[in-house]
Amino acid sequence: MVRTPQNLEDAKTLFREEKAKLTGSLSAIAGSRWLTAILATFAIAFGANAIYGPTQLPSVGGFSLTTIGLPPNLDFGVVGEQAGQALDAAQRQGAPSEVAVFLAENAGLIPVLNWVGLGLTLALLLGNMWIMTVRRPYSRG
Repeated sequence: MVRTPQNLEDAKTLFREEKAKLTGSLSAIAGSRWLTAILATFAIAFGANAIYGPTQLPSVGGFSLTTIGLPPNLDFGVVGEQAGQALDAAQRQGAPSEVAVFLAENAGLIPVLNWVGLGLTLALLLGNMWIMTVRRPYSRG
């Protein structure tokens, strides 16, 4: 539930609180081992499809962040609430079926999307590994 600010100071305070929630949650996610595993899995999936099955995209059904290891107590604040509402609205409006129709009409884009997905996930994976290295400069083994 979003609080309604009554004056400028309330608005500034509310903005600072929401910013702290969002940056704290993103900081907990960035550089984590589970994010490295997820990104590596997606990189392997896109790479394998790009090489061995270029006419199809990787299947990611049943993907839920809380079931794969994201701590359920992270609070993204208003941004997280709005993202959840946008996802629900897109599913009600038939966005997944529209994506399937678009991909069926533009089947020639699928090999390109596999390579773009591979490049994007590799870049994100390297960025996440760099964050891990900066946070933990010495091995803790």
